[in-house]
This record gives sequence, structure tokens and C-alpha cells, in this order.
Amino acid sequence: MPVKYWSFAGLMLTDWCNAECDSCYLGCGPGKTDWMATDEALRLWRELIDASPHGCRVHLTGGEPFGRWEQLIAICQAAREQGLGPLDKVETNAYWATDDGVIEDRLAALDDAGMDTLMVSADPYHQQYVPLAQVRRLVACARATLGPERVQVRWEDWLEHGRDTSDMPEAERAGLLADYVQAGRERLNGRAVTTLAHLVEAKPMTAFEGKGCHHPLLRSRHVHVFPGGWIMPGVCAGIMLGRATVDHSASAVWGALDATFADRPIVATLAAAGPVALAAMAKTHGYVPLAGYAGKCHLCWHVREYLFLRGLFLEELGPEGIY
Repeated sequence: MPVKYWSFAGLMLTDWCNAECDSCYLGCGPGKTDWMATDEALRLWRELIDASPHGCRVHLTGGEPFGRWEQLIAICQAAREQGLGPLDKVETNAYWATDDGVIEDRLAALDDAGMDTLMVSADPYHQQYVPLAQVRRLVACARATLGPERVQVRWEDWLEHGRDTSDMPEAERAGLLADYVQAGRERLNGRAVTTLAHLVEAKPMTAFEGKGCHHPLLRSRHVHVFPGGWIMPGVCAGIMLGRATVDHSASAVWGALDATFADRPIVATLAAAGPVALAAMAKTHGYVPLAGYAGKCHLCWHVREYLFLRGLFLEELGPEGIY
């Protein structure tokens, strides 16, 4: 079986977010407007479970899924009523956590709806938009309400020792972000290529020769699902493995991928030989390599963005909101 069954899936309920973080490989922000309808989320959830003989653990993410709280909790409650659980986790940046009563009510509702874990973002990127005090308030309340083992923070060290970065001098903030990027904490994909890649020492394309992407594309067992049913590898934003619709389920998408991945120009090239080989293919379409890249994901994104903007391989590159 060349393609592993999907065991972990994130339903990306929206690309809207109050923040526009430099690190966001999905390109989310306040100007984005895609939202996954409740019935679509429940259909996809059910189909993802059916697509694997082992089932699939689903988490709800974005963007910022708390941007429409009533819809978020309706999805969680309906999923429990329909026996679709367990709900692995719900992710948030805590932008909404300004009132203890609201926090307690929402945590109780999520707990009743079967949420296992609350995942809260805490890092220098989000603290440009969300006061760290709000994050600490939410985490403290969640740990008291749900138990410490059911609260995950990305990153714990920043939660304890970090500070707001909204008013930080630009040079200081750049140095801080450089430390994070150079430590390998961020994926240099999507927006992060534009905003963060220059903070890492560039290497020639030959440094990534022979570094294929078979595991993240086909063997990781983790996918994200964009509004509209577009299924992407877990950490490779902008590569579409297929689209789950009413007439073509997530199980059918998996089956088609397993049967035809070797015939797909983008996925097959990356899986077999990595982004250097993809760059060689793109050269036939006019692609000119940079002098250096911050990593193989930077190289991959740069090539794919070039191809997408020229309307090439759109059956595999997208959705449009990512690029």
C-alpha cells in the first residue's frame, strides 16, 4: 500500500483569523473569508473516519475557529450526537479570551461536546496580535477546568518567559524571530517564505539534491481539509491530494490517490526525488532558481508558487487562497 491511511485530520474551518502571523504557512488573516459550512464539516468528518479501517482522529483548526463560536460549538455538539468522536482537539490563539465568564462557559460547552484537548498558540508571532496575558488567562482556566493533561500550548517556554511583541523595536523582533526560525520551529512554507526565509542562511539548491518527500506526502497519515473539501498533506500547504465532495467522498479521494499518485506530476516528482527535481521540471516552463534557499520547503514553495501563478498544474496546486 503506497499511501498510508489517514489517521489524523484537521478540519480547517476557516482561513479567517484576527492575526496575520509571519509564520502562517496557510496564509490566514483578517481579510480571508472562507468558512466551512456546518453540514460540510460533519460530512467530511464522517467520511474521514470511513476512509480508514483504523478510523481517523479529527481536530478543528483554522485560521481561528473561534471567529464563529456558535458555529464551532454546533459542529462539536452535532458530531458527538452523531457518534463521530472523539474530537481530538480544538485550536485557538486566545484572541477572544478577555472575560473569565466567557472562557469558563465555552470550555464547559466544549468539554460537554467531547473535546479531548484544547491547543493554544503562544509564540512571538501571535503575540504581535494577541496579548500574552490573554493566552495565560485561557491556559490557566483551561488547566483548572479540563486538567493540565488536556491543555497543549505551542510553545510552553514562550508562555512562561515570552512577552508581547506588538510594540517591540523592529530590529529586536527580527532577532527574536531569527532565533525561532533557525531553531527549526517554523515551516518555511506559504507566507513564512516571504516573511521569514531571509532570516536563515541560504544554501544552494544542490544541498537538497535527492531529498525526496515521500513520507510527508504519502506516508505521514496526517492531512488538513480546506473549506470546499480540498485535502492537503498535513504540513505541505498548497498541494492538493484531491477534493472531497458530496459525489466524491474522502474515501474515494484516498483511493484515487493510492491508485494514481505515480501519474501526478507534482506529487510524483516530489515524492520520488524532492523539490530539486520539481525545480528541474519547472525550468522547462521558464523557472529561474534563486542563488540559495533557506531549506527544501522554501525551494518547494518557490517553485510551486511560480507554477501556480502561471496557471500550471492547477489540479494539484491550490486552493487559490493558499497562494
